[in-house]
Amino acid sequence: MGAGGVGAFYGARLVGAGEEVVFLARGAHLDALQTRGLTLQTAAGESRLPVTAVADPTVAGPVDLVLFCVKSHDAATAARSLPSLVGPLTVVLALQNGLDHAEVIDNAIGPGRCLVGAIQVLAAQIIAPGVILHSGGEGKIVFGEPTGGPSERVSRLGDLFQRAGIPSEVSSEMPKVLWEKFLFITGVGGVTALARSGIGFLLARPEGRALLAASCKEIVAVAAAEGVNLGANAVDWVLALAGTFPPEWRSSMARDLEAGRRLEVEALSGAVVRRAGKHGLAAPIHEIICTSLTPHQPGGI
Repeated sequence: MGAGGVGAFYGARLVGAGEEVVFLARGAHLDALQTRGLTLQTAAGESRLPVTAVADPTVAGPVDLVLFCVKSHDAATAARSLPSLVGPLTVVLALQNGLDHAEVIDNAIGPGRCLVGAIQVLAAQIIAPGVILHSGGEGKIVFGEPTGGPSERVSRLGDLFQRAGIPSEVSSEMPKVLWEKFLFITGVGGVTALARSGIGFLLARPEGRALLAASCKEIVAVAAAEGVNLGANAVDWVLALAGTFPPEWRSSMARDLEAGRRLEVEALSGAVVRRAGKHGLAAPIHEIICTSLTPHQPGGI
């Protein structure tokens, strides 16, 4: 559900492993998937897969697994379509940016039906209808039960990913994993959108590094107030991670901003500001990010 860069990339892996996969998409991307198939461009070359793609989820369900890969601002609407896909043993794996999507899914299909995951270091994006560009490393899906602990459905999903050649890792500390991913995409990625800059330019300048560090420190403080200790070295860790990316790398929100698409600012920096306010903390960098980016949403000034 959500056959963008992430959904289409992993869906293609599952198709290649012989699994029966249905891609839920819309618009020109849906038309291209239906007429030409899915084209995947990687460092190894270009491949094209015939795929099944539909707009109506009722055509597909019930299914064994839903990879819930929609943008955060589409999550509530997409979740309302889940009941037609979900049977007694269906697993829903939430792979959005942000922190609250398991709750959104639980509201749609009942509590305890959702696993949570975070994708680490995967650069995959739609570059044309039906065409996905994968650059950089293989990425890894870290996933597990929202409250931790082993389960039969986690084991089954891990076996599936292994068969499909999808790097994955089961974690019993998913709240911390989600906050660590949030720290990177919001603390670092939000600044690349604000600055309209690749990460290399920011890291190469003291004032750029200071801005990135201040953005990340606000998130570390909010996480601590929420009961998640990201560690004393969290900011240094995330800036070091950012330094491993190509200098031109920018977050998906920065790319959406350039393309005039709707932004995930409310689910990212907006969530920092809201949670900081709840705990009496200051988050001036993320207030600036929200104030600066919100007018550039489609329909803004």
